[in-house]
Amino acid sequence: MHIGLGIAVQSPKWLLTADYNYTDWSRNSPSDTGFDYENQHKINIGSSYTLHPRRPRSTELMLGVGFGNSYISMKNQKMNYLEVSAGVSLPIRYSYLSLGATWRRQMNPDSHVMQECRWSINLNLTFGERISKSKLQ
Repeated sequence: MHIGLGIAVQSPKWLLTADYNYTDWSRNSPSDTGFDYENQHKINIGSSYTLHPRRPRSTELMLGVGFGNSYISMKNQKMNYLEVSAGVSLPIRYSYLSLGATWRRQMNPDSHVMQECRWSINLNLTFGERISKSKLQ
């Protein structure tokens, strides 16, 4: 079972978002006795800032923060994580080029349980097509 709830507030330059997701994993049974499945909770908060909102296409700056728990519990230790991401979306002709970076930290109270800290870089190119009035008729 999965339940999600989100909200967004928008002004001409700003978009602020928040969401909560719950996934029920406890009904599953593991094939290995070293871990158990846990119900997963995730909370995310994000924002986007448009540099020139009066233009049809403009550069956007994005920032987000997320907190949640893993759906796997090892040695009866719950694993939580914190994630921070930032990015920029640039219009190029009829397409968009987006570049982002994400930092994720696995936060576990016990040092004998898996620890993780990572960086990732994301590059995305969205292709667009110019629509003219003649195509719409």
